[in-house]
Amino acid sequence: MKRIQQLVLAVLFLGIIWTVPITQSILEIADGETPQIIEMVIGMFNLDSDTTLEEHLRISEADIEEYSFFEENLRPLFQLVRYFATKDMGAKALRGIVAPNGQRWYFFQPGISYLSDPYFRDIESLQKAGGGTVISGGGADREAGDDPVAVIRDFADQMRARGIKLLVVVVPGKASIYPDRLTSTIEPGTPVYAHTSRFIKELTELGVEVVNIHEVLVKNRAAADARGEPLFMASDTHWSGAGVSLAAGAIADRVKLEAWYKELVLPKRYHREKIAVERRGDIPEMTQLPIQEYLFAAEKVDCYQVFDNETRALYEDNPASPVLLLGDSFSRVFQTDDPQAAGLIANLAYELQLPLASIVNNGGASTLVRQKLARKIDLLKGKRLIIWEFIERDIRFGLQGWEHISYSDD
Repeated sequence: MKRIQQLVLAVLFLGIIWTVPITQSILEIADGETPQIIEMVIGMFNLDSDTTLEEHLRISEADIEEYSFFEENLRPLFQLVRYFATKDMGAKALRGIVAPNGQRWYFFQPGISYLSDPYFRDIESLQKAGGGTVISGGGADREAGDDPVAVIRDFADQMRARGIKLLVVVVPGKASIYPDRLTSTIEPGTPVYAHTSRFIKELTELGVEVVNIHEVLVKNRAAADARGEPLFMASDTHWSGAGVSLAAGAIADRVKLEAWYKELVLPKRYHREKIAVERRGDIPEMTQLPIQEYLFAAEKVDCYQVFDNETRALYEDNPASPVLLLGDSFSRVFQTDDPQAAGLIANLAYELQLPLASIVNNGGASTLVRQKLARKIDLLKGKRLIIWEFIERDIRFGLQGWEHISYSDD
């Protein structure tokens, strides 16, 4: 009798395992498609010289997961059940605490990993010494050999040869300024951003100028919170309008020290107005949970929108400006999305009373914006200053790494 029970359990187990691929194949055949599992097997015998069997299986597995009927229909339900049972928000998001105003805070997992894991240079040393991998809570590490400090110095040297100064702006992640909103075990103002401080020190020792936004935001956080204008949004990875305004002021203070800027005669070209917008945070979106509009409330954010005094229109860039800003989504937020002309670029233009040129790529400030600049090399004509803004986690997790790029007029 025991033998029969074991056999029945084995058959049931195999049936459960094979139900998914068999059902998926039947559905694909019904749609007139070749089943993916058959394509995977055929592909194993037709590999090109540039593709290994391991790479083929990995790609096939990803395709099967992406286009699986069960993945598409059952995962959202499972995620929802898991969220209600454990408050687990998936691989990219972390649930913080409730702030004094009753608002729940949420954080981006790679940003926490950047702060909690070893410094990127130490990770590389550990990997070389032990041949292993440092476990991380999220994000994709840089490719080996693309040292961000060396890349930034090389870029600064190339621009200096053209008579252009580079000013680096490393933007703090939310947890660097509000670690106490992630966990109540940390006191407000705790300096958790040692990696970025070390990174800035390395750059300055090599002669690269950096605006320390961390110090500015930490110093002004208490006053901003007291006004009901926190420097970051509770449910979003990005800073608030108040954070943007402070950062723009700090960068402008440094730019105003430049001799060429002091020689300019600038009329009062821009003014700005406070405006409130409702925004659904990007962190809940990363969870891919269904019915998000019911689970996570929209957030009201005050922004500072910039207008042209002469035309009364919203601020617009000028490619001929002596200042070029390279940035990521921290330069894009409020600038090109709602309410527009209220982001870092417009507020910096207001502080300087000078329009800017800009190249912005969401998540791509480590390399992609510089690649675009290399393709639009004429944009460097007449430039006196490049402001390069990127979020601190990109020091380790920069999209497409930190590539060395050569800038030539040919």
